[in-house]
Amino acid sequence: MRFKHLTVVGVGLIGGSFAKAARQLGLAEHITGLDNRQRLEEARSSGVIDDVEDSFLAGHWCAADLIYLAAPVSSIIAFLRTNSRLIRPGALITDAGSTKREICLAAEEFVPSSVAFVGGHPMAGSHNTGLADTTGELFRDAAYAVVPTRNSSEESIGRVTEIATLLGARPLTLSAAEHDHSVALISHTPQLLSTALALTVSSGGDKERLTQLAGKGFSDCIRLAASEWSIWEDIFRTNPDEIDFALANVVREIELLRLSIKSGDFESLGDSFQAGTGFAQSFLKRNDAKER
Repeated sequence: MRFKHLTVVGVGLIGGSFAKAARQLGLAEHITGLDNRQRLEEARSSGVIDDVEDSFLAGHWCAADLIYLAAPVSSIIAFLRTNSRLIRPGALITDAGSTKREICLAAEEFVPSSVAFVGGHPMAGSHNTGLADTTGELFRDAAYAVVPTRNSSEESIGRVTEIATLLGARPLTLSAAEHDHSVALISHTPQLLSTALALTVSSGGDKERLTQLAGKGFSDCIRLAASEWSIWEDIFRTNPDEIDFALANVVREIELLRLSIKSGDFESLGDSFQAGTGFAQSFLKRNDAKER
């Protein structure tokens, strides 16, 4: 698979890493980027992109035959709403947005039938978001959600699946609703739990002493809390029902654990602990096997 012209919209960690991977794989002959001026200058000077994509800002037809949208969710939706008419017929659009229902609805409404759109979400990344952290290996061994819209053809779904495979990722096709339900549990809720733990400890006494005592386990638990609000705001705004559902279940489990501790019911606490241990060990074993 080879494209003549790839345009990456949002040249941060995900978009920049996709551009690097595309160059390493020979996926595209020419790579352009759309972002703020400072990031574009950095991306061009470091060789992440070949040039700035200025067609959309100028209101001109864009020559790219592959467009990769790696901006925040609201920016992806705004791009589809504003610029879909400027995309060449036959082009393929995919995205890396962290929620999918609103993006897919926007694509169904605004992307013309002459252009293919298939949603995507690589389950890869970091709390770091700059170009300095980009790598063409970012997607390797990561799950990659392939999320068709009602208008996606089998051919376009296959092409996005093949791109994900070429990146070294593990593509998984699912609906936008299935995706948003799943990531609320495995991504969005862990982020909020990490934030809650950081807030609890930061108000829990002598922060200097707590920092000195804390080890790797605590660091692992609050790593996600170091993420930027600018990245997560759109996620929470576009998946509130599923996040609320997931949080309600977590709150219930925490309350049961708290009541067991408070009442001295260590038999129930042990049962809960062992159930959690069983799932965690099984998950980690499968995950380790996939990485090997």
